[in-house]
Amino acid sequence: MHGLMSYRRFGRARSQRSDQALGRYVATELRLELGCYVATELLLELGRYVATELLLELGRYVTTERNTRSVAA
Repeated sequence: MHGLMSYRRFGRARSQRSDQALGRYVATELRLELGCYVATELLLELGRYVATELLLELGRYVTTERNTRSVAA
């Protein structure tokens, strides 16, 4: 799925692969008013944040845990 999901950052839609030198953002929050996913967390070399809870009243996923397993780039 890497490179297929787009996200918004600084008002621009971008691919996850475009920021490999600085790390990659993952979409963890759905903005219903915009109809798009918004990147809210940064993938690091040694771990990543994962969305584990859906807040139905807000219509979005929130990150509640940090995955400490290594992530292949």
